[in-house]
Amino acid sequence: MEKTLATPDNTRSISVLCSASVKTRAAGFERRTKRRLSQTKASVCVSDEEDDDEEEVKEKIEALKRIIPGGTALGVDALFEETAGYIMSLQCQIKSIKVLTSFLQRLDKEDMKFGG
Repeated sequence: MEKTLATPDNTRSISVLCSASVKTRAAGFERRTKRRLSQTKASVCVSDEEDDDEEEVKEKIEALKRIIPGGTALGVDALFEETAGYIMSLQCQIKSIKVLTSFLQRLDKEDMKFGG
């Protein structure tokens, strides 16, 4: 077996190798840690966004309950059905008002023709 004496040159090369491997392991640890932290932050952001979305939906449902007649006593499913019916009812009322307005405008024009 061959023995090597520890000379300042050998010691330095060994310490450089050891410090290089320690730095590599430390860098790998830092990368993994940063990756985990970024994933954690991303999941926290997603859950915050989901919470915001849920809160926004709840606010809109509450506003809809105030708009729809009798909506405060309804559950969400019944509220949506009632909303659909209410929208159709409003559309029919708009059409009726347009027809009446058109009819009254024609009457006014005829009265003007006959000097009435």
